[in-house]
Amino acid sequence: MLVCGLDFGTSNTAVALPTGAVLPLDVKAPSPRLLRSVLFFPDDSRETLAGNDAIERYQEDNAGRFIQSMKTWLPATTFTRTQLRGRTLSLEELIAVFLRRVRGLASEAVGEELTSVVLGRPARFSADAKTDAFAEARLRKAAEVAGFTATRFVIEPIAAALSYEATLQRDEAVLVADFGAGTSDLTVMHLGPSRRGRAERRDDVVASSGVYVGGDRFDSAIMKSALLPYFGQGSTYAVSLGSQRLPMPTYLSSRLLSWNEMSLIREKTTRELIDTMLKSSDRLPAIQALEDLVMENLGFRLYRAIEAAKVTLSTQPTARIDFEEARISIHETITIEAFEAASAHLIDELEACTDELLARLPKGLAIDSVFLTGGSSQVPAVQRLFAKKFGKERLRTADAFTSVVEGLGRAAASSFSE
Repeated sequence: MLVCGLDFGTSNTAVALPTGAVLPLDVKAPSPRLLRSVLFFPDDSRETLAGNDAIERYQEDNAGRFIQSMKTWLPATTFTRTQLRGRTLSLEELIAVFLRRVRGLASEAVGEELTSVVLGRPARFSADAKTDAFAEARLRKAAEVAGFTATRFVIEPIAAALSYEATLQRDEAVLVADFGAGTSDLTVMHLGPSRRGRAERRDDVVASSGVYVGGDRFDSAIMKSALLPYFGQGSTYAVSLGSQRLPMPTYLSSRLLSWNEMSLIREKTTRELIDTMLKSSDRLPAIQALEDLVMENLGFRLYRAIEAAKVTLSTQPTARIDFEEARISIHETITIEAFEAASAHLIDELEACTDELLARLPKGLAIDSVFLTGGSSQVPAVQRLFAKKFGKERLRTADAFTSVVEGLGRAAASSFSE
């Protein structure tokens, strides 16, 4: 029985062995140890593509079905099944297609078939206990369909804590903040040499909480504050010659704040609206850019440029977004001040969640250190928030994208040892 830890993320997926070693899954990708959590089913063949291969084919020829953010649908009781190539697939079966590919790539990397898995899960899929259990059961079923014969779960911030714990020389009370693409999970737990290696760590957890603040919302903040005018925000149009001019509907702009929702703009009524705007807009180039962004499936590429600018702003005072595709021409400089103003509400939500968590701690419990992990842990405003509350000297970081899976791998060593 060969075991592994598997971090199935909204944006990326990774696999680690019990040693904590993270396996290469996508050798052609910029970060080979991370496989983008996406699938593409081309119309012109029966093949199924995952990760970077899926993204490249989708961008070359978008004729087919592109699937992403599968994890976010786990707690959605209304999402039960979808039609794909004439077949009806449950959400569990769809996720299993991806997990089966992950299992195959990881098994190939290690030279032996992986059969047992410790899967990460959020501290809360949902605030409702029944919905939370429902989401976990769906993920367990997907793992079984993917070929894993034994599955156990570890809460993702606990997994991140296990990675950090491996470096500790003494016991500590640690606040672990794990920043994902969709959510941020906060957990206070006891870590250290005296507790290391235990199979069950839930008793070490003092309190946990979560908030829907993640990398995707920081990207959306840049789009909303700086780029929407390139696609018609603020423009006006007329339904007919001589009629009153109307502003571009806000619902149309709002669908640009998440690249995967842009496909909804192709609906018949919205498409007809764009056709009307193309005939009468006072900012025709912007509406032409909107049409190309949606109809030529350029949203993913644009959001990659936005994400790159966000990453640059983690270390530099300014970042450029230069995006030339079809009739879209964006050349925009984003300052750190503008980014922080646009995302201030996200920092406020994160601070409120942190304060609520601290208020539930036992009286007299002191936080010895704060371990920040996940992509958005590198956002300067996030680091300043925790430095303000706990002191910069108590902040700890590691590899932002692999600390969770490293911890899951270490958890696998003890979870299946009996």
